[in-house]
Amino acid sequence: MNTHWDVIVIGAGMSGLGAGIRLAMAGKKVLLLEQHYSVGGLNGFYVKDKILYDVGLHALTNFVPPKSCGHPLTKLCRQLRIPYEAFKLEQQRQSRIQFPDVALYFNNHFPFLTENVRQQFPKQIDGFLELDAAVENTSDTALDSSDFISAREQLRSYLSDPLLIEMLLLPLFYYGSAHANDLDWRQFAILYKAIYKEGFARPKFGVRTICRLLVERYRTCGGVLKLKTAVRSILLNGSRAVGVELASGETLYATQLLSSVGYRETQALCGKTVEGEPSRLSFAETITTYDATPEACGWDDTITFFNTSERVAYEPTEALIDLRSGVICIPENYGDRTSDGSFSTSVSQPTVSYKLQQNPTDLSSADSSRIATQRLTLRTTHLAGYDAWKNLSPEAYREQKKACLGASRACAFNILRGQPPQTVLAEDMFTPLTIERFTEHINGAIYGSTKKFRDGCIGYENLFLCGTDQGFLGIVGALLSGISMANYHCLKG
Repeated sequence: MNTHWDVIVIGAGMSGLGAGIRLAMAGKKVLLLEQHYSVGGLNGFYVKDKILYDVGLHALTNFVPPKSCGHPLTKLCRQLRIPYEAFKLEQQRQSRIQFPDVALYFNNHFPFLTENVRQQFPKQIDGFLELDAAVENTSDTALDSSDFISAREQLRSYLSDPLLIEMLLLPLFYYGSAHANDLDWRQFAILYKAIYKEGFARPKFGVRTICRLLVERYRTCGGVLKLKTAVRSILLNGSRAVGVELASGETLYATQLLSSVGYRETQALCGKTVEGEPSRLSFAETITTYDATPEACGWDDTITFFNTSERVAYEPTEALIDLRSGVICIPENYGDRTSDGSFSTSVSQPTVSYKLQQNPTDLSSADSSRIATQRLTLRTTHLAGYDAWKNLSPEAYREQKKACLGASRACAFNILRGQPPQTVLAEDMFTPLTIERFTEHINGAIYGSTKKFRDGCIGYENLFLCGTDQGFLGIVGALLSGISMANYHCLKG
């Protein structure tokens, strides 16, 4: 391996891949280092017992039709020179925000949500429209730093009904807040636009479609990707980063470095400790595949965000999982129905053309013929207690995963109602420890630090952040984070 690079990027999640592609396109000699055997971070995929699992991806937010100008999704396509059609996106049917006595529905057409608000909260519609105008006038992509502004307080200046405020906040909390029971106003604006104004879609064959596109684009541009290559430390000369030491003991040097592993985690690689307590907001997720169809169960919604009381408790928990709120996703409820009533999004021998260092979870065309067709997938997400999982013995950990998986499914059945499926084909569960393992985020805090570094600067001359702690969110946001940091710090001028 070469010992000196123009740029070393630490972490091959979505932001690292976005940065790597942009730099390689500009002719930079780029090395992308990933400690795991596959790319994507928690937005990855694997095969277990002949069943394909997507990890992390409930939805690709920021959906807009092709040729829509000035939107994040079409911006990243232009910046990376990837055709929009290559993502093979299929839209959500509709999604739901469910509280005990009221539900709001939304899809990829904002007037549909507006009409739902008008019907359920007729006295709030004027305030809701004023809120929408305020969000549109908020500069959410600027890279300047700003003090925390409470989104909850801002909503109270437009809306007088506390229940509507809680309902609007719930999906945004689960899709991007590192703050307990609140989020920064600028982050609120980003997520509001991404979820309510633009919408949800999913690649036809899941997140591996995106991973394949990004890896192929990166390598075509001349970038070098090294998997199973962990960084032990970042080497410093005063305030300047000069390279990295790998877990193998090998030393590599670079003119500039980008890190996508998080603020605290990057400082730890530099041998420095950050004051204050890290975030403790973490999640658990279950995935169950059934021999059934959404139609047979009477489940029509794509994603359901639910809360069992009128006030959202989005906060660290001491429980293994907190069933008071959560997210339920039916991936098969993307796309159009076929003539036999099934959905066109079912997996059926997809063609994937790349392999990553003999990774057993990659899908080559030879592998795909052995993958069972997924007829109905139930995915659930809840707040979870990192310490509660960390303190379990290995045997108790396995037992509690099984117990919590069952409890989460029962909770989902109660929310979704209809006729629950009976025959389980496969199941799996991820805990805060899984998140910590695959993202390096301390405490399994998937949204990282409460403080975001919009310009990527964390006190070094040539080492910058991209990804979660830079401040852009979701798959589209993470890709744009990597692109913007590469443009701003490595290609500017």
